[in-house]
Amino acid sequence: MISPLDEVSALIEQRTGLSVATRFRNDLQHILNEVAGNDLAGLCMALRQSPVSSPQWQAVVQALTIGETYFFRDASMFRLLRSQVLLPLIKQRREAHSLEINIWCAGCATGEEPYSLAITLLETLPDLNRWTIRLIGTDINAAALEQAQAGLYRDWAFRHCPAHIRQRYFEINQGEWRIRPEVCRMVTFQQANLLDQPPLPNCDLILCRNVLIYVARGYMGQVETSMYNVLAPGGWLILGPSEAMRTHRERWITHVFNDAIFYQKSPRPQPTPVTRRHTPHAPARAADDALRAAAEQYHKALTAVHNDQPDEAERLLVELLSNQPDHAQARTLLAFIFASRQALPEAHAHLDAALRSNSLLSDAHYLRATLYLEAGEDKMAEQALRAALYCQRDHPLATFLIGSVYARTGDLLRAQRAWAAAQSIAEALKPEARISDLSDMTVATFATLVQAQLDSLQG
Repeated sequence: MISPLDEVSALIEQRTGLSVATRFRNDLQHILNEVAGNDLAGLCMALRQSPVSSPQWQAVVQALTIGETYFFRDASMFRLLRSQVLLPLIKQRREAHSLEINIWCAGCATGEEPYSLAITLLETLPDLNRWTIRLIGTDINAAALEQAQAGLYRDWAFRHCPAHIRQRYFEINQGEWRIRPEVCRMVTFQQANLLDQPPLPNCDLILCRNVLIYVARGYMGQVETSMYNVLAPGGWLILGPSEAMRTHRERWITHVFNDAIFYQKSPRPQPTPVTRRHTPHAPARAADDALRAAAEQYHKALTAVHNDQPDEAERLLVELLSNQPDHAQARTLLAFIFASRQALPEAHAHLDAALRSNSLLSDAHYLRATLYLEAGEDKMAEQALRAALYCQRDHPLATFLIGSVYARTGDLLRAQRAWAAAQSIAEALKPEARISDLSDMTVATFATLVQAQLDSLQG
């Protein structure tokens, strides 16, 4: 018999596409009990009969997503967007005497990203008044969209925004910053989720950053196909730094830059792929030998790290990466070495490269979360930890650390649940084993640490 919790979980995925993975079940039970007053069966019936815009649905949606963002998040991406996408597109449209651009920001949260795009266009197009710009931001979260439409932001939303941009395009309003009308009127906001009909046909550009990590696996193909179909020929799709296409990658032109990967729909029909005969034995053996050699080299580097020989480990990893630059584990371990030296730009750069090679590498997301926490960026850390747990729901360190994040924000119930989950994970491991490549701690020591945190909640 299906439990009410399983029934609600299935309904959430069916109606919104949001993943309700096992790691969220304790949180979801708590959330649904608050919304339903412990009547899950009644809530399930209400959800079935209500639109996603209803208060019951919105309470669930707000609990399952993180809407924290800021203006010009990932400045290098915006520079690449301007130079590699917008400027060539503008030149092409001028030559064709067709001054139109269609842009969709999917999962726009509180509006910082579409407004950043609008500002970029204002800075790029001196004759903007001659153009027809359709820039639509969508999100499933109605409360976030209300804030986006209000256009009011606190200082924290500008933490990576150039000062001259804030002075030029915002005005102070009772301790907050209000976006100026010339920016505000460029953007239209609409409540929608990725399973809905896309809001704009023939898109030249879709930004869908840090959104796909929330999409249930069963709906990933549908979402990616929908975005592909709504793009105009030659249109561009930009995902978050920890995301990548998971289905039908062959239909995209993939542009790899130092700081980002952009996907482009072919400007012309794709040729039919040519099927090649497979000649297996010698190439397969060579590939197997290369994989074995890389695994041995990585193990040597890992041993050097745990023997407190970081320079030797770095040498081994650099040598490995010279032969296999897409070895994501090696990139992550190298990032760990740089992070331990407080060389944070280098650490982040190697994590970027690791996640470009393998966006589902949980250790890379976990390590990035630790860097965010050290920088005091708790929301970013929580998002990275959720990504780590999306990739590996039983990642012990990420489970423990997200409990610590909850505790820091005063959410002791969630902290207790996360630490209890970490305890269960540890119980299934050998006590003498190392808890992670990124830690010297044994499972037994980790279990003691977790128990101490649980005991602290009882005191």
